[in-house]
Amino acid sequence: MISISEIRERSVDLAAHGDVLIQHSENYYALSQAVAEARARTGDRARMLTRQAVGSEIVSRLYRLIKNDSDAWNYPWLINHLKGDELLEKLMPTFNHDGRKTFRELIQLRDEVLSLFDKVASSLEFQKLSVYRQKFVGHRVPKPRDLRKFSPEADVVELSSSELRWLTDVLSVIADRTAYMIDRSSFPADQIAHMAQDEAHALWDLPAPENRKSLKDVYGQTD
Repeated sequence: MISISEIRERSVDLAAHGDVLIQHSENYYALSQAVAEARARTGDRARMLTRQAVGSEIVSRLYRLIKNDSDAWNYPWLINHLKGDELLEKLMPTFNHDGRKTFRELIQLRDEVLSLFDKVASSLEFQKLSVYRQKFVGHRVPKPRDLRKFSPEADVVELSSSELRWLTDVLSVIADRTAYMIDRSSFPADQIAHMAQDEAHALWDLPAPENRKSLKDVYGQTD
């Protein structure tokens, strides 16, 4: 049986990877804006190449966090261990440290996390990402074997920033819910994103963002 300390360690590790993923993502969105506004200026070719490299890094990170590899520190590992109620019973003392929470509430949170990850793992967005990775980032296979089990729409030659954003957002929600289950803490995805957004806009000489999105605004959206 897995220990609480190991669950906490893996949760913290996944959150740390999520932090970096969000920062890469905000840089990618800023670069996408900069490339869209390109006017044959000196440096535009470098921006395009940097955008491609950052996008490939996001694809690789998302794939490793979502892909069900049994020997990896990833979300499937965490989800697999959260399925049993025995672990929830061990989590109950820290989840209910002030006597205000019930076991039923902990089960509901766990079920929400399981449902969210199933939504990610079975999504068309992840199918597209997997195919794109095999075609252009990982193995460089023109016709990946995965296409036999995926829908025809998964056979892509490009990914949209909205598709990458949706996968990142839902993993961030899972990280937040999991931290709350363990000891009623949180994963500050919005704060990380806003700070990274400011950094990226300053780096690429873009106007400061006027509107701030948060997970509650984009959660549930796939386009």
